[in-house]
Amino acid sequence: FFSGCMGDKIFTNVSEACLKVFDYHEVGVYLPTNYSCCGIPALSSGDLEGFEKMVMHNVDVLKEGSFDLIVTPCSSCTETIRSLWPKMAGKMPYKYRDAINELSQKAMDINAFLVDVLKVKPRAFGRHGQTKVTYHESCHLLRSLGVSAQPRELIRMNPDYALVEMKEADRCCGCGGSFTLSHYDLSRKIGQRKRNNIVASGAEVVATGCPACMMQLSDMLAQNGDNVVVKHTIEIYADSLK
Repeated sequence: FFSGCMGDKIFTNVSEACLKVFDYHEVGVYLPTNYSCCGIPALSSGDLEGFEKMVMHNVDVLKEGSFDLIVTPCSSCTETIRSLWPKMAGKMPYKYRDAINELSQKAMDINAFLVDVLKVKPRAFGRHGQTKVTYHESCHLLRSLGVSAQPRELIRMNPDYALVEMKEADRCCGCGGSFTLSHYDLSRKIGQRKRNNIVASGAEVVATGCPACMMQLSDMLAQNGDNVVVKHTIEIYADSLK
C-alpha cells in the first residue's frame, strides 16, 4: 500500500479507509514506515535530481517486500510509479532500472483494484440512498489511467448514497499540483467553474479519486460558503462495510 504524501500527511482518513477495506476483504498489506514522495512534485518543478533520489529511495524500500500489486488512493502517484518512473530511469544505476521496470507494472489505483481485481459487487439493497453525491473525474485517474466507471461503481455500493452526475464531470478542477501555487488566479477561476457545477447538481457530497482534487474542491467550496462535503470514493465504499 502506497498512501502518497496527501494520504500520509493531510487526508489520513483516506488511508485509514483503504486499510479498513483491505482488512474487510482479507488483503494482506505491506506498509513500510519510511516511504518517500513518489517524486511527481519535484519532477514537475524541474528538479530531476530530487526526483531520482526519491525514486531510488522508494525502490530500496519496496524491493524488501513481497507483494503482488502496489495499490494507491492517489491517481498521480499511480501514474508516476507506472509511467514516469520507468520513463525517467535512463540515467539511474542499472540495478534501479531493472527494479523500476518490474515495480512499475504493479502500480494500480484503489478503485480499479477493488472492481477489476477483487471483483467487488453491489449487494441487494431494500432502499434507495437519501444522500445525493456527485462524482468529479480527476485528470490523472481518467486520462492517464482510464479509470472512470470503477469509482462510480464503488459509490453505488453504499446504500446511503444516490449518485447524481454533474455537468462537465471530466473538466479539470484547477489544482494541477504546483499549478495552483504558481498560477493561483487561473487555478481559482477553473476551480470556481467546477464548484458551480457541483452546486448545480444539488449534491450534498462530491466524491473524487484524487487527494489533490479533494484539496482544491474543499478550498473552492469553502471560499463560497457551500455546505458540500468532499470525500474520496474509497471513503464512501468503506462506510458501507460493517
